[in-house]
Amino acid sequence: MPKDLIFEHLSPGVGIGSAVPQNWLSIRHFPIIVFVGMTGVGKSTLTRALSENGLDFTLLPNRRALTERLILEPMLKKEGKIAYPHCRIQRLKYTRLYREAFPGGMGHILSSLSLNPQVVKSLLVFDSLRGENEVRYAAKALNKAQFIFLTAPNLVRLQRLLGRRDPFDKIGQAASPVTEDLTSFASLGLPEAAAYFTPQEETELFNGVKTQAISSTDLRDKLKIFLEESRHYQSLDRPSLLAALGIGDRALIIDTTLPAHQSAQTILAQLPR
Repeated sequence: MPKDLIFEHLSPGVGIGSAVPQNWLSIRHFPIIVFVGMTGVGKSTLTRALSENGLDFTLLPNRRALTERLILEPMLKKEGKIAYPHCRIQRLKYTRLYREAFPGGMGHILSSLSLNPQVVKSLLVFDSLRGENEVRYAAKALNKAQFIFLTAPNLVRLQRLLGRRDPFDKIGQAASPVTEDLTSFASLGLPEAAAYFTPQEETELFNGVKTQAISSTDLRDKLKIFLEESRHYQSLDRPSLLAALGIGDRALIIDTTLPAHQSAQTILAQLPR
């Protein structure tokens, strides 16, 4: 985070920058639940389930909003550009450049927030860190943080991405692939996807194209997002990795293929009282 960033409000009771208002506190003073996971692991669904199960918390500005305001806007301004890139792959390029300047990435931004204790709840929730560098930085900076690692099979994540119809999930390339004889990732122009899915899963996806349950264009675009994100961020959902990061006692792994309310109850049962 640039040291000369003038303080600004990001949401009620949440801000960032220097000249912090009187009586505001660093986020490091607050207990916080941090979800860790890639696109399609079910972060939003589980956040709603926690609220529905009675957890009282303040939801911090999400990763998307913080990326736009604190990564994209300054970088685009520096380049003399105005509009945000309406391409998720292009956004990943800018977040990579931010990590080169600030190795903690989004973990660095999260740890730099300040809060008004008269406005926010005593428990905070943040929707998404990704990759080892972000988690390692946040774990060191936020000693009151609990990390919830959300997992789902690659096919489930891709199917959720295909099904959510979020305008955010766009890539810049507008041309559609040829729809004839699409039977494999290679025929779609993405042979590298075979490293993430079984042959049976590949067949299932292209059967969806054949029956028109999935458009070839949508499959191509969502696969590109999936692959580019996988290149940028290491999966951290194994106990051995969490132990190596020194957060084994502050981490919980949740399989989001289970019902969300069941997962929420598991989290609530293991949160420190």
